[in-house]
Amino acid sequence: MKASSDLRPGDRRRLESLLAREWSLPSARHHPLGRLQGRPLGTYRLLVLLGSKNNVGARYFQLCLVDTEGRLSDEAIAIGLYNSGPFPAYNWIDLIRYNSTPAFEGVAADLRAGGLEKRLFRLLSGLIPPGGHLMVEYDSPGQRESERVLTLGYPPVSSPLGYLLFGAGCLAFRDWYISEGGREGPRKLQGFKPLDGSGAGQRADALRAEITALLSAPLKGEHDPWGRTARRLARSVLRALDRDRS
Repeated sequence: MKASSDLRPGDRRRLESLLAREWSLPSARHHPLGRLQGRPLGTYRLLVLLGSKNNVGARYFQLCLVDTEGRLSDEAIAIGLYNSGPFPAYNWIDLIRYNSTPAFEGVAADLRAGGLEKRLFRLLSGLIPPGGHLMVEYDSPGQRESERVLTLGYPPVSSPLGYLLFGAGCLAFRDWYISEGGREGPRKLQGFKPLDGSGAGQRADALRAEITALLSAPLKGEHDPWGRTARRLARSVLRALDRDRS
């Protein structure tokens, strides 16, 4: 994809301003994230920008969208860190900001309504080998539903973000918040991809037991509508697990 020439003049200038600073347009030859450059997301195309490394060597990146009119999304749909290494756990993606409703000239699109979130997370997961993990923040306004489900103590996979991570191949989860002495980051949900078939079976069994316990318990009225969201997504996960087992 010739990212700059495909954009409208004003958006091309925006991109060129970013490229004049620390950002670059990676290709598949130069970085794994370059494999997403120009990939379709419904009627949109992904535009990937690669930034500098942080103090542990992970690389910053941005994901933007380009629509059929050559308009660049007003903001990135995701800003994150990508890390790779010789051991499975060294391979991860951390979305430190995620926005499922990107705007084009002030008019918001809805990736969730179009089913495009699932494809996006599967594309990201495809860059992570077995045994790696994906992390997504849930403190931003757009993640309010996940924040409520997780804060109320429902299984992580029954939150909207957890359900996306499950659809991207994650079978174990960790809900975490890191305190860094005044440099606290956002709360995150971490999803782990199984290392092999044996690990996948064990994790699927544990997930099935957790979901069955949730669905067997009475619905707490004071948790509406978050409890209903958790149970709806839990039923979808259970159906998927049963299909895989059969």
